[in-house]
Amino acid sequence: MLFNLPAHAYTPESVSRLPQSVTNILQRYKIPVSTISVYVVDLDTGQPVILLNENTPRNPASAIKILTTYAGLELLGPAYLWETRFYLDGVLSNGTLKGNLIFQGGGDPFLSRESFWHMLHTLQVRGLKYIEGDFIIDHSLFETENGSTGDFDGRPYHTYNVFPHAALLNFTAQDFFIIPQKNSVLVYADPPADNIIIRNNLKLASGKCWAPGTVTNMNVSPQGSQVIVEFTGNYPAACGEQVIQRSVIPPDQFVYGVFKALWEEMGGTINGHYRSGVVPASGKPFYTETSRPLTDVIYGINKYSNNVMARQLLLTIGQIKVGAPGSKAAGAQAIKQWLHDIGIHAPELILDNGSGLSRHERISAGTMGKLLEHAWHGPLQPEFLSSLPIAGRDGTMRKRLNGKIPVGNIRIKTGLLNDVRSMAGYVKSRNNRHFVIVILHNHTGIQNTTGTLIQDELLKWLYEK
Repeated sequence: MLFNLPAHAYTPESVSRLPQSVTNILQRYKIPVSTISVYVVDLDTGQPVILLNENTPRNPASAIKILTTYAGLELLGPAYLWETRFYLDGVLSNGTLKGNLIFQGGGDPFLSRESFWHMLHTLQVRGLKYIEGDFIIDHSLFETENGSTGDFDGRPYHTYNVFPHAALLNFTAQDFFIIPQKNSVLVYADPPADNIIIRNNLKLASGKCWAPGTVTNMNVSPQGSQVIVEFTGNYPAACGEQVIQRSVIPPDQFVYGVFKALWEEMGGTINGHYRSGVVPASGKPFYTETSRPLTDVIYGINKYSNNVMARQLLLTIGQIKVGAPGSKAAGAQAIKQWLHDIGIHAPELILDNGSGLSRHERISAGTMGKLLEHAWHGPLQPEFLSSLPIAGRDGTMRKRLNGKIPVGNIRIKTGLLNDVRSMAGYVKSRNNRHFVIVILHNHTGIQNTTGTLIQDELLKWLYEK
């Protein structure tokens, strides 16, 4: 339940007004007050400071991640671990598996290339070297996402659009390195994938970086079980080393491509191909790898606004609290029930995918503010606070208010979409008072400089209280 805070004794007129400096910005850019919601409460007294349109449902963009992550902390526990398992579907003798190797995804949001390499190394140390059958991928723990990764904004290969997947590996992403040499340009991908072919047709160019006439293109062409990634154009040596991160192949194909490349690099072989399947009911794990704890995962989600990690967490909540397979609907159901159980009434809440990469997600500033109050007064406050970006120091706030407010006084999760600017978190004032602050702003073009000006002005004003 919510903690017993002092009653919110106030007159609406006294707290519905924005600071004059913020009002001046709205007027200068002709932005209606009706487009912004603000919730500011003194955490030490429980008294409201600003309540403006706080019950209006708005698109929160990535600020919704505070709901997904804090719900995860309470519903799963800060030490929650995901498990990734390997099964032998056949007989292992003298290093050779006469059968299939099954890779069962456990929904780990942060199964990195390095962790996967360690898993494969461990398999070989435990006696598996040669696989005569197939590589079977069991992703049945989560419901398969419908649609295309390009549905949101027409950019299917950008990593922020990656779909959740029970066997997610390295966010289904590769870093493509472009490095000028003496007379040529080197291009390679990390992690390597056996089914992703790079065609490098870049020409080394002189002159300034990205001067007129120097154009570099990256084209992705699926061809059967492989994907061709072609680089063309002129690359100026003055640009130095560049890295482009992209997701160019579906999750199962990516897992198999990376597996085959790393497995053979270690001296192993596989005669078959890959396919989807499920672990037999009688199957016993040959090797199990545990993930980093949930506290580390929410650090990555909130500090760096990682969308697919948030989406993995929502599906995990659904799978654990409602039942497998984990789904968006089950995750939303579990979180809404949890909000009800802790005394937060949120009839306006529409929880789409838990990451904020959505045009449908809706929440009010009041609901988000009450959630932050609950978290502040709860036993998991330290774990949650440590996940939030620090203004002027790290994450998505590392360049904000740098030098204007002492580092550590503002911990804020931001959100940004076209026509959406949001933030939610905590402020410690110059006089050591603590405040919760939520700003949800939906207005044409507000994602540009104007939205940042409004937010920063309100944060500076609150710091001086």
